[in-house]
Amino acid sequence: MLLPMKLDYGCNGNSISNKDLGGMSMREVLKLGSFILIFIGTLGLLLNVLMFDWGRTATLIFAAINLVGLVTLVSTTWITKKARNR
Repeated sequence: MLLPMKLDYGCNGNSISNKDLGGMSMREVLKLGSFILIFIGTLGLLLNVLMFDWGRTATLIFAAINLVGLVTLVSTTWITKKARNR
């Protein structure tokens, strides 16, 4: 017999706290994540070009990872500057 599960989607905003994130705010986590994505994308592109020949698909995947990291970094930086100017 399957029991129903209670899912908490965090609609009240209390599901993720600074304690859960190691004392980091959500903006800091997003900035750190964006730097990690940029690092992985750049490293993947360099390895693909210089050492391995994984092909066009790997190049597009690593370029997309770079793009997501850059967009996340720019958006969090823009939101942070906009919040400071208020």
